[in-house]
Amino acid sequence: MAAFQRDLEEMVRLVRNPRTDLFAKIPHGQGQTILREALLLADHNSYHLGQLVDLRRALGAWQVS
Repeated sequence: MAAFQRDLEEMVRLVRNPRTDLFAKIPHGQGQTILREALLLADHNSYHLGQLVDLRRALGAWQVS
């Protein structure tokens, strides 16, 4: 969990940095941009958050109002 949080914070810092060119290709990539990777990360994390919510609901560990 700590590594996940550190990686997420690093991505947030990268995207918020005014010197970061979000449309620049990542040097070690195959044409991906920083913006693409940030959006992919957001999509990926939201998917797994939804899975956790579904699991907690199924286990009765989440109160739905």
